[in-house]
Amino acid sequence: MKKLGPFNLSRDAFQRFYDLHSWLGSVSGLALFICAFSGTLALFERDLVAWERPEVRFTGPEAGSLDVDQLLSRAIVHLDEIHDHAVHDFFVTLPLKNQGGLQVRAFGEGEVHKVHVDPYTGSVLDGDTKRTAFEFLTHLHTDLHLPRPFGRYLVGFLGVVMMMSLISGVLAHPKIIKDLFLLRWRPSLRLTASDVHKQVGVWGLVFGSVMAFTGAVIGLLGLIAPAMVLSAFGGDVGKATEAFSGPRFEETGVTAEMLPVAPLIERVQDQRPDFRVTTLFFSHWGDESAEVTLNLERAPYRQLTAGESHRVSLADGETLYVSTFTERGLGSRLFGSVQPLHYALFGGLGLKLIYFISGLVLSLGIATGTLIWIERRRSSAGGRDRYFWLGRLHLGGSLGLVVASAVSIAAGRFASEAIEPAFWLTWAVLLGFSCITS
Repeated sequence: MKKLGPFNLSRDAFQRFYDLHSWLGSVSGLALFICAFSGTLALFERDLVAWERPEVRFTGPEAGSLDVDQLLSRAIVHLDEIHDHAVHDFFVTLPLKNQGGLQVRAFGEGEVHKVHVDPYTGSVLDGDTKRTAFEFLTHLHTDLHLPRPFGRYLVGFLGVVMMMSLISGVLAHPKIIKDLFLLRWRPSLRLTASDVHKQVGVWGLVFGSVMAFTGAVIGLLGLIAPAMVLSAFGGDVGKATEAFSGPRFEETGVTAEMLPVAPLIERVQDQRPDFRVTTLFFSHWGDESAEVTLNLERAPYRQLTAGESHRVSLADGETLYVSTFTERGLGSRLFGSVQPLHYALFGGLGLKLIYFISGLVLSLGIATGTLIWIERRRSSAGGRDRYFWLGRLHLGGSLGLVVASAVSIAAGRFASEAIEPAFWLTWAVLLGFSCITS
């Protein structure tokens, strides 16, 4: 029997992989496109927040900036007034030149409340008064705007589907080496789209594989973690938590004076001069068991698995635990690189631009592959009516998402309350228009 392709497959095996690749793309193509395209735009959520929200674009003389403890106390007072009770757990992003002032996110009763503090005047801005379009698109990418954790699990499963599609696509590509440099502009739009699909699929194979694998791990971690705990720690969640992040302490109900944070940050940065403290997580604020986790990243840009976390008691300043992925072997380094790889949290703005272009190419590959499959079946006997609506759904859904995203970003700059209505209305109109036109 004649063997096909560089992997020397039999014709029967080749056909099976081709069918698997085709059906995976046809069934999940639109959902994969939504995840890929929205994730490409979500890369810039942190970088463009000051563009979408000019009121948090704090500027002033560096020498005039207030102390971290002054900024933090003003944020806590504001949050206490909003919640009508003292906040105990909150996450702090320290001021950076390109990301405005100090940002505090408080957690409690299933809600998250966010405030910004001007690093020069100490004025507090309620962060929930204006949602950004990039936050909206990030949620679309991570959860498809479905209830958690089910949306996250579905996105993780789509990562697995994408990995299977990429593998089967490579095995079903008999001229993969030759087609690396083959792009023909033909009279037939379907044949041209086929060449484009092969090109972006081959050239974007490494990026697509990394995004699919890391996305699957992040999305399904909530399902994977219990199995890992069961196998490695005999099902003891406490031991597993302590192994990764140190011992945990319950809130005692005994109030205590909190140490100032600025000296703790200075002490840690003196110990780790190649790093900088970027975020803080406070637990049990005001209690004698209170602690702060100082998250560090290597300057000037975050590197893969180069981050560290230092847990420090706010009652006596004792270091409770230091967590780092770099000192626990290869497996820990690989696991620690999953989020930085997926979200481009290293390498600076230049790497994000490379991710942005690669993400657009990946989205184009997904969209063209699905439409090619549909058009092939529409051209078969009796296939026109059967696949007409499916083709229109994918075309309208893909193009509609692109236009709706642009409209929502524009709305986010000028009228934040219109972000979600503008997005859903634009997408629905374009999808409906696509389906009713012949």
